Amino acid sequence: MTTVVRTHHVIGSRQGLTTLEQRFRFEGDGANPAAIVGILLTAPLTGDDSVFGNRPGNEGPRGDSSRTLRGFSPAPGFRFDVDLAQQDDGVFLVRFSQPDRKAPYLQGDLVWRVVDEGDGTVLDEEINTERAFEVASEPLSGPRPSLRRWLFFRVGHKQVMSRATNNIAVLLNGQGP
Repeated sequence: MTTVVRTHHVIGSRQGLTTLEQRFRFEGDGANPAAIVGILLTAPLTGDDSVFGNRPGNEGPRGDSSRTLRGFSPAPGFRFDVDLAQQDDGVFLVRFSQPDRKAPYLQGDLVWRVVDEGDGTVLDEEINTERAFEVASEPLSGPRPSLRRWLFFRVGHKQVMSRATNNIAVLLNGQGP
């Protein structure tokens, strides 16, 4: 039975940008980097038995190491296009965009690293940190102050990632969320 727990969550700032670091530890049968990477690349992103659950969004173009989710809405009032691309073994660049908005309140990159830690596997998320910019090219931000962006960093994204990692654990167990 695979389980997951958040082991780290820190909000900070760097060069005028809000930063976020989260780590989720998966343990149990099937909790290995290859299996988690496989789910991120092949499991449905929304709907039944999916990574993000029953949320609005439509899957777009998909390649061997990339996929797109258009019009993803993790919560009312929040809508993004999300591009997920594997950059290296277990390293993903996740790009948020809002092409329908003249002034996006949130666009840019975050990074997921899926790594083996001996007796478990960690999904490490970095947003606007020095380590994130080893992979990311655009900060996850917007052109002016935004309450929605503030909510994303302080409340919303923490909940979305908690649900997503729980769904990944259920998918690793071979059951629907």
